[in-house]
Formats: sequence, C-alpha cells, structure tokens
Amino acid sequence: MLKIVQTDRPPRDRIEEDKIFSASGLDIDFKVHDCMDEDKLIEICQDADAIIVAYAPITKKVIDNMPRCRSISFMATGYNSVDLACATQKGIVVTNVPDYCSSDVADHTMALLIDIGRSIIQLDKKVREGIWEYEACGQPNRLSEQTLGIIGLGRIGSKVAKRAQAFDLKVYAYDPYVNEEYMNSLGVKKTDLHEVLACDFVSLHCYLSEETRNMINSQTLSEMKQTGYLINTARGACVDIEALTKTLKEGKIAGAALDVVFPEPLPVDHDIFKLENVIFTPHSAFLSTMALREVRIKCAEEVVRALKGTIPNNVVNKEVLEQSNCRLNL
Repeated sequence: MLKIVQTDRPPRDRIEEDKIFSASGLDIDFKVHDCMDEDKLIEICQDADAIIVAYAPITKKVIDNMPRCRSISFMATGYNSVDLACATQKGIVVTNVPDYCSSDVADHTMALLIDIGRSIIQLDKKVREGIWEYEACGQPNRLSEQTLGIIGLGRIGSKVAKRAQAFDLKVYAYDPYVNEEYMNSLGVKKTDLHEVLACDFVSLHCYLSEETRNMINSQTLSEMKQTGYLINTARGACVDIEALTKTLKEGKIAGAALDVVFPEPLPVDHDIFKLENVIFTPHSAFLSTMALREVRIKCAEEVVRALKGTIPNNVVNKEVLEQSNCRLNL
C-alpha cells in the first residue's frame, strides 16, 4: 500500500482527492493533517510515499526522515517552504500548481487598481460618516489616460495586461525572461525597471527569488511618481514593508494596495495600518470556489503521476529527473 500524507490546510471533504486516487488503480492510504510543527511533520511523513503540502515547512530535517518519499507536491503556486536543494539531493521530485488561480489573481489585481484609482473604499467610508461629497477624496484621474507598469509578465501578469487594456490603460512591462515578441503580441511595451516604476500604477507579478526579494525598496520607491500607486498580489517579501511605510507616510507616492505582506500577517499595531491611502486584503487574491477545486485536483493528479513513475507536469526541480537516484524510478 502506498501512503500519501497531506500535511496542512485540510479540505472540508476529500471528495476530489479520493476520486482521483480511487481511479488511479493504485492501492493508496491517504491521511490528512493540519500540521506546521517540524517534529510532528517528521512523525507523520516518515513512512510516506508522497506528501501534499500547502504551507508546512518541509525542512532538511523533515526530508532526511522521509526515506520512501518520491514526491513533494505543493497545493499552491509557491514552494518556498521546502528545502529544494535537499529534496533534489535526495532524488525527490517537487511539484507545484502554477496555473490554478491565474484568472482570479488577475481579477483581484484589477479590482485593487480600480479601487485605489477611484477611491472606492475611502468614498464609501465618507458616505457612512455622513459626508455626501463627491470630491471628499479629491479628483481621480481618468484610467484611460494613465499607465500601468507590470513587473513580471508570466501567466498572471499577462492576464492583468489584457484586462488593463480593456480599460484603455497603456501597459508597460519589465521581465528580463520574456522576449519582446511575446510582449508585442499582448500589446505591451517591453521596457526596463526604471520606466515601469515611472508608471501611474506599478503592479508586481514576479516570483520570489533572491533577485526579487525586497526589489521594491527605498531606492526603487524613490523612482515612482508622487502620484503613483503600488499594487502587490505577488509575494510579500518582494516589498520592503518598512521602506514602503516610510515612503507613504512622507507622501512620496499616492498610495498602495496590498494582498500580501512580509511578515504575514503584520502586527496589528504596525504603522502602515494607520495610513488611509493603503488598502489591504488578506492574501486572498487566489480565492474562488473554482480555484480551490482546481488546485486540489491538479495536485492529486501530480501525486498519482509520480507514484506511477511518470514525470509530473510541473516539476520545479527538473534537474532531479537526470539523477540516478531519482525516486520516480522506485
């Protein structure tokens, strides 16, 4: 019997997973937990043939104690909580689900952009305070005469670009890994980081890496317009929150809309929560009924592929496939 362990974020039911595992033809024992503690993770994963992870820390110590594990499958786009080098060294395939919520995050990004561009939340607050005054939050600029700068033109960034163009925003993008031909096909101008930062709206859609960690800092914020807005639905650690707070307090940019922060969540007494020109959502851009179902299905399918010795669709440590100790061959 093959043992699959889901470490955290247990679903309300197991219908989707049980359906896929039953149809696989494999003899599977599927255990679901809600665990974030390293020692407990070692205990529940030590005899697993595959694990499903949302946010649990799959450290070197956890991996060293999983002699049978063939795959670590993230029920998410991000996979920062795994020691990827250790998993690769042990021959374990690591997978993610990179495309399950692209439309949802793009929709959320546009919702944030329109909100800060039109002061929707602030105007609602004024009305509830008895202030029925259309200029209570100043005069907004027309979206069709503004620019959007996108940092990271992958799946989500591309969808944001298309949605933004429906509002007649002129779109610029910075992504050194995407060629100009592709950007031209989207109607997007490929440019450098400096020109993107000079746009009216700057929206982050990049992965978290050493290259992008704190890429929005005191220096890059100083390159934004005083009338510019920052939007982050990517990864919280891409933005230096202290530098952003200082920049906002000093009025050097007009505002921000944040779905993600670092650390997450921020302390409730953090200075940024005192600012009226910032709106927040609780890392919820990915959320929809369809997305939650899709990520469970795709993750379970990746597990089955790995247990059958088939290469999964979304291997993030592809070099492991060339190693003699790759556990897909067990």
